Amino acid sequence: MMAKALDELVTRLEHCREQGRCAKAVLDVVATRDLSVPIDHETCGELRALAQVFSCEPAELASAILRAACIDLQEHLDDDLDKLAAAAEQLVNDPCVGIASEEL
Repeated sequence: MMAKALDELVTRLEHCREQGRCAKAVLDVVATRDLSVPIDHETCGELRALAQVFSCEPAELASAILRAACIDLQEHLDDDLDKLAAAAEQLVNDPCVGIASEEL
């Protein structure tokens, strides 16, 4: 199952391909930081094949995929942090926790 940002990226790429437009506009996103990730030979071949399908450069496609994956990761981290904050707030406001702390 693809995460939301990756799914949206593939949908936009498919839309460009269906309309016969260049996917470069979809792949051009300002990066907030530079990342480099070594990939194996099989992954390089898959990227080349996908880049050919979407009429773009393999490096641009790989970069867009990594950015989308990072966006999805950030969204999940935000959700996890929200849950942790809610749990901490509940513990802080729990009178039983306060009594137990006082007795220790």
